[in-house]
Amino acid sequence: MSDDLPPILDIRDALDDIETSADADVADDLDAIRTRLDELEGRDRADEQSVVDDLDGLVLGLRESLDGEADRRAEGVQNRLRTYRDALHDTSTTLSLSGAELRDGSGDRAGIVDHAGETVNLVGTLVNGGDARAAVVSLAFHDDDGAPVRKVESHEVGLDPDERRDVDFTVYVPENATYYATTALDADDPRATSDADVPDGNE
Repeated sequence: MSDDLPPILDIRDALDDIETSADADVADDLDAIRTRLDELEGRDRADEQSVVDDLDGLVLGLRESLDGEADRRAEGVQNRLRTYRDALHDTSTTLSLSGAELRDGSGDRAGIVDHAGETVNLVGTLVNGGDARAAVVSLAFHDDDGAPVRKVESHEVGLDPDERRDVDFTVYVPENATYYATTALDADDPRATSDADVPDGNE
């Protein structure tokens, strides 16, 4: 599977944990989920939403065979899928954030768990396919259960029609964060909230 899979959808470790902790034999269910997850690579937006819907249904079926810690982990996976699906539904068709990833001080890709309690840089490229606008980048950290633990929004970035603009800002990774999700928003979008944290370093 491509390393370009959005972090919020990189549920492979969680699936491994479920297989280890489940009392029932759910290997076939998990293999079906892994296979469908692999099919996300190279999908366009409409197809991607269909695959995420299928994954959600597969995880829902899986949970019928689980209890205890394994079911809690599966619920966290389901929360991640639904958060991503909601973001797909609400995202502008003419504004996006391409190549978003976290990097450490050396410029290498930074894993959240390895850098919990530290600062990293979010880098990516804002792509405007519409009219001139002001945009912000929203970064949300989530815990293992899918609950949001911190939200950070960049300062407004002015974009001309069809402009691409690199973004790079420093953020502190909460101790209990296990994955993150990024979204490009118009500055006047209701989801661009004034109570989100500002970046922890210069943009």
